Parts: sequence; C-alpha cells; structure tokens
Amino acid sequence: MGRPALFVTAHADDETLAAGVVLAEHVAAGRDVHILLLSRGEKSVVLEGLNGGGTMGWWGVPHNPAVEGYQPLTEQSFGEARLRELVAAAGALGIPQERIHEAGLPNEGVTIAAAKAAIVACADQIGGDVGLWAPSHTVDNHVDHLAAGRAVRELGTDDPVRWWDRRYYVLPMYWQDARLSQVQWWWDYSSGPAVTARARNACRAYGSWQPRSGVYACGHHSVYAAFRTVEADPKCLVHK
Repeated sequence: MGRPALFVTAHADDETLAAGVVLAEHVAAGRDVHILLLSRGEKSVVLEGLNGGGTMGWWGVPHNPAVEGYQPLTEQSFGEARLRELVAAAGALGIPQERIHEAGLPNEGVTIAAAKAAIVACADQIGGDVGLWAPSHTVDNHVDHLAAGRAVRELGTDDPVRWWDRRYYVLPMYWQDARLSQVQWWWDYSSGPAVTARARNACRAYGSWQPRSGVYACGHHSVYAAFRTVEADPKCLVHK
C-alpha cells in the first residue's frame, strides 16, 4: 500500500461530513488509510431526543422507544450506536473496520495533550511516515474539534520533521465562516463518479434507522442539514 494517512476525528460523522471525498480519494489512490476516533460523542443532545425528550428536527415528532422497538439508550449504548455508524460509513468509503482506531477520550473533554498522545500512539502503531488530517484548529466552535486540530498543529511545531505532512478539514457548517480568511484554504473536489458515490453512501450510513439492530440515524438526527449539503455536492474544504 501507499504511504499511510491518519484522519483524526473528534466524533463519528465529522470524517464523512468534512473529509468524505478526501478519504475516498486516498483509498482510490491505494493509500493505507486509517481513522482515529477520539471520542464516541456519547453526550450529544441526540441521546435525549432518541429517548423521547423533545422533537428532533430531522425526525419531526417525539420518539417513543417502547413503540418504536428499542430500550431507552444509555450513554454507553448510544456511543456504541454512533460507532456502528462510523464503521458503516468508513466501509462505504472503502476503509475496513480494522483501520478504525479509538482513543477513548471523554466527549466534550478532549484536551490538546490527550489528543497529541493518542495521535502519536496510533501513528507509532501504524508505522512509517504518516500524514495527518484533523479538524480545523481555527475554523470551528466545538471544543473537541479545536483540541484535535490544535494537537496536530502542535505536533508539527514539536517535531516538524516527523509531522511534516499535515492538513485540516472544515465542517460544512463553517464553509461561509469569516475565520476562513485566517487560513490558506482550498476545495478538494471529487475526481469521478466512484468517489462521489462513496462520499454520498457514507452520508447515507448516518441516516440508517434500524432500532432493532441498534442503529438510530444518530448523524442525521444531529446535523441533517450538513449531510444534505454534502450529499447534494460532495466536496471538502481543507487548509494547511
């Protein structure tokens, strides 16, 4: 396989929304592609919604677990469901489950130091000259995303020889953000129908509703508008 690439994602769905095309392109180029999931995102507001606490915008009506065929979710079972979606989306992009790694960091508690340690440990396990991709260290508002991006940026400062190849991806909800003026960014477009199909199929993995199989469309419940944007026009906004 080609030179390894490690995509760091704070939560399941970030990788598909912000880097689906890039991931599919790397796979098509024959590269050794890995995903490092820092947190399972078990504290998302979607958990309360799935348990019947209010109406989620994408679903349109309150959930009723007893009627819909599932037990109310705990943080653990919700995190497991989110991981299933990531595994399915990665498979649609061409990345097997054995190349998905977990850091086990707390949702909304990812620190720069912990993310750096997890990235180094994962890269050591992969071996070779590993290229790094991470959420933007500037164009984002979520603390976990920013910590992941800043961890990669600090690694580059600490050891610019080892971590010479670093890129950052921007989530669709920030594609019009004024902070883009602070970075050197560009669009990464799909190279062809197969890559486009893979990126769209990965989005659809986050919209699968099969509660009796432990699949709850967590991604679409959370940020459906972002998925709709990517499905309509698969591309990625990235910066150095």
